[in-house]
Amino acid sequence: MTVEEIKETVSMREVLAQYGVKVGRNGMCCCPIHNEKHPSMKVYDDGYKCFACGSGGDVFRFVQDMEGCDFKQAFTILGGTYEKHSTKTARANSKAHFDRIKKRKQKAEQDEKIFRATLMEGIDICEDLISNNEPLSDKWCLGVRYLAQFWHAFDEKYIRGEAVDELDVLREYRKVKQGRASV
Repeated sequence: MTVEEIKETVSMREVLAQYGVKVGRNGMCCCPIHNEKHPSMKVYDDGYKCFACGSGGDVFRFVQDMEGCDFKQAFTILGGTYEKHSTKTARANSKAHFDRIKKRKQKAEQDEKIFRATLMEGIDICEDLISNNEPLSDKWCLGVRYLAQFWHAFDEKYIRGEAVDELDVLREYRKVKQGRASV
């Protein structure tokens, strides 16, 4: 497909959907380029404009911004070819790319579920240590110390929507789990 053919057949909403971006009825959505919480990106039939980060353009510019690639790569991702190939081949190449994006997104969602479950289990272990041990004992102190840290991480990530050092939380979880068994 040529640049013109891509612009005629691939809508901005289709490309956004491939990246998992949901567009409201008013054409507004959260900008995935700078990962925000409130909609500031307006979606048009043939392009987009983010009023927060200033990004804007057509489907090619969007793919470039999301993938960190140049126009040639974005053109290929969207099914463009420099040789005369069938539209079927170009669409298959584009579909394969978006399938990879979908798998990455599913993996990230699975990792998120696992992290949240681990965090909640850490909170449960700490509460168990506090309620089942003598105040100021080693296990009780361990539970008090890490319970506050787990609740802080939960608040930062799920209430305020801010970044949390997940590796640090997982290290703390291991310490609590080992401490419950050994102390």
